[in-house]
Amino acid sequence: MLVAVCGVVVVVGSVIVIRSGVLLEPVPAWTIPVAVSLVAVPLLLRRMARKADTRQVFLVTSAFSQKYWVAEFVQRLHRALDRKGINLVLKVPDRDYDAASQGHDLRRVLNTKDSYLGGFVVPTELHRMRSLLVEFCAELALPVVFTDVEPFDDESEYPANTAFVGYASADLGAEAGRWLVDHLRRRGVRRPHVLIVASREHSDRQESCADVLRTGLGNVSISIDDTCAFSRSRAYDAVQAHIRSQAVRSLRLDAVFCTNDEMALGAVDALRATESPLTRETTVIGIDGIPEARHLIANAASPLRATVVQDPHRLTESAVEVLQRMLDGRRTVTRTILKPEVYQVR
Repeated sequence: MLVAVCGVVVVVGSVIVIRSGVLLEPVPAWTIPVAVSLVAVPLLLRRMARKADTRQVFLVTSAFSQKYWVAEFVQRLHRALDRKGINLVLKVPDRDYDAASQGHDLRRVLNTKDSYLGGFVVPTELHRMRSLLVEFCAELALPVVFTDVEPFDDESEYPANTAFVGYASADLGAEAGRWLVDHLRRRGVRRPHVLIVASREHSDRQESCADVLRTGLGNVSISIDDTCAFSRSRAYDAVQAHIRSQAVRSLRLDAVFCTNDEMALGAVDALRATESPLTRETTVIGIDGIPEARHLIANAASPLRATVVQDPHRLTESAVEVLQRMLDGRRTVTRTILKPEVYQVR
């Protein structure tokens, strides 16, 4: 009779021949169970170890290279999950804020979905991604927490295995608008002019800020440039171009609102590179609360006077808690909206 065990053990009659390269050694037939155990038990232990290691979740981001706020978010998310014994697998897009890149990462997750407990998604280009996100969640059939930007307009549109944790874009913009209204009133500026440096992502930020400014100041003049894509260099160019256009008409630039801190830093660079009485008292406010922006604000030595903070610690702790509740099968609210705060010159 001939029996093979993992391609290495051959039984001939009552003698076992263990084949290893060219080595042949006759041994008693009773050693068959021992040989099988020596091969099978380590394989079983390795499979069990791999199964234990599958306590991991994914994070699919919308951007990385141009969104430095994400770096701190990822770090804090990793720490929060690590305390629970859960590993984090990061999916970084080939191109920032690109639906095709994010779609590719979502498909990669689906191809290995047995490896995950669930995960987090920072969505982008919602006009293109919304239906794909619904399909992804249905096929994944695991808990998914969206963050940074709400993927759906109404709570009823969220798939059953999903939730959102984060700051509402409109709230962030409105908070910046309220700060500017108070700031410009205290300065006694008549007919103020405000430049809003923005991106087509998170358009609620610039729209809600503009609404608050018009309501609170009445006679305010507002210009919006939404082509800066959260880029510091693009913001620099946009502010420089706007200063030149204002100078032709001898008009002041009283304030610049940037819909993230990277662009606010670009605005500061542009103002510092310009010597004009029309920009001497220009105030800048951003969104995110990144360390470099906080440092400039604390020193009170630049036009950057405030930032609307998206606290990454509070955000990650809340997001991990919601995911854990979903994993445990506990009741979970669909939308957890955090309240922003303003960090400003004291």
